[in-house]
This record gives sequence, C-alpha cells and structure tokens, in this order.
Amino acid sequence: MRRFLAGLLVLPALFLSLSPSPSSAQTTAARTTTAATAATKIMPLGSSTTAGSIPGGYRTDLYWMLNSEGHPVDFVGSVTDSTPANLPDRDHEGHGGWVIDQMTAIAADRMQTYQPDIVLLHAGANDVLGNVNLATAPARLETLIRTMLTARPGLAVYVATVGPMGDAATNARAATFNNQIPFVVAKLAAEGAKVRFVDTRSALPASDIAADGIHLTHSGNTKLAAQWYAALEGSPIARTEAETAVFTGKAHSATSQLASSNGKAGWLDDLSSSATITVNAPYAGTFRVFIRSGNGSGTTCSHTLNINGGAARVIEYPSYGWEAWTQQAIDVALNAGANTFKFTYRTCFAEIDSLDLTVPGTSWPA
Repeated sequence: MRRFLAGLLVLPALFLSLSPSPSSAQTTAARTTTAATAATKIMPLGSSTTAGSIPGGYRTDLYWMLNSEGHPVDFVGSVTDSTPANLPDRDHEGHGGWVIDQMTAIAADRMQTYQPDIVLLHAGANDVLGNVNLATAPARLETLIRTMLTARPGLAVYVATVGPMGDAATNARAATFNNQIPFVVAKLAAEGAKVRFVDTRSALPASDIAADGIHLTHSGNTKLAAQWYAALEGSPIARTEAETAVFTGKAHSATSQLASSNGKAGWLDDLSSSATITVNAPYAGTFRVFIRSGNGSGTTCSHTLNINGGAARVIEYPSYGWEAWTQQAIDVALNAGANTFKFTYRTCFAEIDSLDLTVPGTSWPA
C-alpha cells in the first residue's frame, strides 16, 4: 500500500491560514451552495493533448479545481472516455492527430449540438509537427475561431499555445506559430469577441515532455491544467512541491512518474509523523490553495493542517486510488513572505501531490 503526501508544484504564492474552521469538504460544499445553479458548459477542443496523453489529460485536474472552488462545470463534446475513475465528467472534443482544418470542419456542428459556454482550444500542434502549410496556420486558426463564434454567439474561446516539442526543428516551428497566436486573438478581441490568449508553453519545461518528444508527461498535464485554471479565473498561480517538506517520524518523500515534477511526500502514518512545507506569499492577504491529493484507502481520509502554527483545519481526501489525484480548494489568510504548512496524520492514509496557490477571482470566467 502506498501512502504518500506527493509533490507540491511552484506557482505565485497563495497560502493557508487556519482558524478553527470547517473541514475542506464542508468548505467546498458551502461554496458550491452559493454558486450558480447551472453548471458552466466547457468544451475542451483539440488533438491528443486534449484527448489526453495520459487518461484524462489535463481535464482531470481542471475539473477538480473548478468544481472544488464552487464553479460547477460540465465538460461537453462528442467523445466520452471510459477512464480515469477520478474524472467524473469525461466528455470532450479531443481527436488525436487532427490539424486545424479538421477541427474547423466539425466546429459549427459541435457548437450547435453541445452549446458550450466556453471552448478551451489547443489547436495547431499537428500542423507544426507535420510542417503543414505553416505560413497560413494563423489565418486558418482565425477561421476556426470565427466558425465557432458564428455558430455560437456569446461563446468565450481560450486559445492556448502549442509545444514545447522535443525535436529542435519542430520546437522552433512551434515557437514561430505561438508568437503569432496573440495577434490573432487581439484582432478578434478588438472586434468584441470573447477570445483570450493562454500562454501554456512557458509553464512547461523540457522535463515535462514525454519520451516521444511530442506529448506531455503526467507532470506536464497537471501544470497545463493549472494554466487553464489561471486563465479562466483571471489569477496568477504558483505551485510548491511536497518533496520540499521537512519531515518528522515515518513521513518522507518519494519519487513517482505519476506526480507533479516526479516527486511526492507521505507516510504520515501516526501522530508523530508530519510534513511541513514552506510557501512564500507576495503580500499579506487572502489566497486560495488547491491541495492535490490521492487516497487509496477505500474511504475518505484526512490530515490535520496547521498554518504558521495556528489553529488546526481538517483536510479531507476522497478515495479514488493511490496517485489518482483530486484537488481540494481552501481559502486562507497568509502573511507576507514565508508561511509554514504542517500536515499531520488524522484518519487513515492519503498522499498529496502539490499545493497550487492563487487569488480568488472576482468574476467568472475571467
């Protein structure tokens, strides 16, 4: 049995302050109760990165981040996956190997059939890989977006960069294409369209590219999800890896290819075991933290969390399996500079993969 608090990822710092407070499950339920009744329909549209280089791809983390903070979402599309178990909503419009023109060919139909409120567009990677008429790629991307907007007035489209790529020549082509995407987005936005540019490439180091030089590792997919979230919420995001913790008792770090940056921490098996992670906040204020957790105990488990030596908060983790990650959102007050997050054993066993720190948004979507 694996019982690990897994790696915490680094993004601008958000941090938890604890006063005697409800459990994470209760906090999430309260936010969800006040959220809009109808779920926001989101269509993930693209090729293999959207379909998922791992089961669920970036969609699993994004689903949990949005739902746990009180933004219920409904992923829509013509494709429904059979896995993973920790992604309750597996609909999408990801088609491995597709180029921009193939997406354009089905765009109007998919907008009319599924009526998304938001499209997360990740297009152009296969045009770059195949060196498919790249001189016209920006214009063809514009045509794809216009086709969707015409078929679905009021649609919001978030347009991501492609890459990085393992091959130097392909990576250079990707950079050229990516540099032109903001201009396409700006042109459409100037006309009044709800179109946003999302720079996902800068958050993905070469170490997050799989051995094939094309697809993303597990670590890459979770970081991509964080960038989609930041764009939708209109907030910066920073990650701290759990393997940076100071441990006591049985608790320790471990490596895992299924964890963010391939590291995690755990074995908080008794009250003498703890993991204390230091996270820096840019100023004193209220932040939101997402705790990326896994639990294979077969029942809900929990840790006790103390921030800066303050009052304890109970963090509860649903059970989908070891390294089958979910995200738990908590709003907290932090000090400027270093803040300590001390996790200790409470009930059964759980692992944590990352802490994502953000600022609660003032509008949805951004």
